[in-house]
Amino acid sequence: MTEKNNKGTTLVWLGLLGIVIAVGLVAAFRLYTEGHYLFNTNDVIIWSLPLGVYVFLAITSSGLTLLAGLPLFFGLKQYEPFAKRMVFLAIATLCGAFVSIGLELGNVPHMIYIMLSPNFSSPIWWMGFIYSVELVVLIVKFWKMHTGDWHSSFSRFLGAASFFLALAAPLMIGSVFGLTESRVTYFGPVMSIYCLLMGLLSGLALFILYSGVVEKVTGTSLLLQQAGPFQEIVGIFRYVTGVVVGFTLVKFIIEGSTVVPEFLVYNKFAHAFGAWQGLHTEVILGLFLPFVLMLIPAVRKSRGGQMVFSALITVGTLAMVMEILLAGQSHPVGPKAEQFPEFISYFPSVWEWLVFLLSVAVMLLLYTLGEKYLKLEATPAEAKSGI
Repeated sequence: MTEKNNKGTTLVWLGLLGIVIAVGLVAAFRLYTEGHYLFNTNDVIIWSLPLGVYVFLAITSSGLTLLAGLPLFFGLKQYEPFAKRMVFLAIATLCGAFVSIGLELGNVPHMIYIMLSPNFSSPIWWMGFIYSVELVVLIVKFWKMHTGDWHSSFSRFLGAASFFLALAAPLMIGSVFGLTESRVTYFGPVMSIYCLLMGLLSGLALFILYSGVVEKVTGTSLLLQQAGPFQEIVGIFRYVTGVVVGFTLVKFIIEGSTVVPEFLVYNKFAHAFGAWQGLHTEVILGLFLPFVLMLIPAVRKSRGGQMVFSALITVGTLAMVMEILLAGQSHPVGPKAEQFPEFISYFPSVWEWLVFLLSVAVMLLLYTLGEKYLKLEATPAEAKSGI
């Protein structure tokens, strides 16, 4: 691809993102002025698409940060060529998550108020606090890397702090659901473990997909010089996917064999994306299928195959998050059960879709600007030499 064509493609891409962001800002203005009724929520379905997008982007950011911990915390230098890009992707993805949760709350100042009025017994408060601190730590860490300071004591401390924050954050998101005793399908420690695994999975998927897209768009052999370490990351991706597949199968077996009344009701729910033989469609297409593709060496080693199975898992993980979010709320309990049907259906309103698009567009805009201006491929040696 010539430089002129590349520049033209970039301008078209930035223009498209600008249009999406402008439309999203109109939606944000309406939400601030007219209220939460623009969402297709009610007294039973209170967590909708924007919250699902927040959870997905937040745990994905944590997954990227944990992946960056391989060189920055564990000192595995072969992965240093990817470290700066991983940290920046984690920052941009978390910014997209905060856009989504800010609009889901209906007012950005609400987020500030929550932070300034702590409830230390609330996992929701801890979730917001941990992710806010993680964002600050990641920004400072990225700045230190960008200025060439990768291995000072303070920079190493930031690498360790970001790793442990990224480890704690998905666990805390899981506890938001897992402590909900009135919703048996949420309740328990499994949800925290699942969120951590899903964060690792989606973080790896996004990094591999993004790397392939950048290579295709720029027309450069971005990954050839690091072919060995990159294939090792693909290998890690395969193992993590296998763990999630096993965990998911155990989860399905438990849900399908229990006689707890709430699970018997849950299994009657018309699942958001459909199901086959009790297995959710998004799990079959967004988890099991890509895992099978990874087991084929020719597919696993080809750039096209990597982009296909990482894209399937990225979309599938988002769908799985939404499935869990909606299925757990679908059955009215308590007094609400008297005035609603046995199951509540849900489909996002146009305003919820616009919040989703705005969050993703902000994230992609940051990706694009970072790739263009911030030398995300830099390594410690290059930073010292001023390259």
